[in-house]
Amino acid sequence: MERPNDDLDVLDAQLGDLTRELDELDAQLEVWAREIPNLEPVTEGIVERIQTLGKAFDRSLDDTLAEFGIDRHTFHVLGKLRQVGPPYQRSAGQLATRMRLSSGAMTNRLDRMEAAGLIRRLPDPNDRRGTLVEPTQAGHDVWDSTVGTQAQREARIASVLDESERADLHGLLRRLMRAFPDKGHHAGPPPDD
Repeated sequence: MERPNDDLDVLDAQLGDLTRELDELDAQLEVWAREIPNLEPVTEGIVERIQTLGKAFDRSLDDTLAEFGIDRHTFHVLGKLRQVGPPYQRSAGQLATRMRLSSGAMTNRLDRMEAAGLIRRLPDPNDRRGTLVEPTQAGHDVWDSTVGTQAQREARIASVLDESERADLHGLLRRLMRAFPDKGHHAGPPPDD
């Protein structure tokens, strides 16, 4: 039995002026709306577009990381160190906790990064047996270059939206993220280690 076009009319109305720029996903949504009686096409479109965009942004970051010769693990460790602010130091245990890694996995990452000259280990002045991890100048440089290049790429991508549209989309996505409170998307800065 063919489904009435009411859902598609709703979709067209909700898309407004954007209906002139229909794409392959819109065509697929028409099929799904016809074939799946309880499907809400706009919601399905939102989910599919977010997933597709997430994958595209991941590929873009992978390209940037490859350009600078680092992997995601290195990028994330350097990012966690930069996140804490000057002097950009954390113990390996604090990093492992923040990154939800075992101490062995963290040690392996830090060993590779130290061998590459991106971090150094220093004695912890507050713990005779402990060490602190901090980026070297090379670590700071590669992180700055990677983040700067990726930020420029993302700005070019987002430039298809005007400033008001970007602000609106940011706010809407923030609200949508709050539907997953167990994923740590809450108000306020990340907790201190």
